[in-house]
Amino acid sequence: MTDTAGPNVSPAPVRIAQRASRATVRKLTDQDEFRSVCGMRRDLVGPAEDEPLLFHYMRIHDSRKHYHRKTIEYYYVTEGRGEMELDDVVVEVAKGDMIVVPTGVWHTSRPATDEELHILICAVPQGVAPGEVDSHYE
Repeated sequence: MTDTAGPNVSPAPVRIAQRASRATVRKLTDQDEFRSVCGMRRDLVGPAEDEPLLFHYMRIHDSRKHYHRKTIEYYYVTEGRGEMELDDVVVEVAKGDMIVVPTGVWHTSRPATDEELHILICAVPQGVAPGEVDSHYE
């Protein structure tokens, strides 16, 4: 299944490695990587699924400043260090840090070095219609 609604829509469905009762195991290495607004992304829980939240694994190197009207994002830094711009405030971030980005906050992130910043994003959409893209740019 391919959805061409915008740059933040996975071109392929999330692959489920194993089902156990109603639970699933999703392996990062099984997911297709694609270019998104923040860098290279793999969806562990994607927008085509009937779930209350989304999980994205990001390799950030050239993020574009944006905001979401209907989505709260929780960034967890899994590797690297860098900075996150939240509205007009720049804060340093490093492995183990969590950044909460409420709706309406302009944000972008970048690594501190030539290396990438690895981030797990839990996104909680609130009233986003199927196929609607909730990323807005300058």
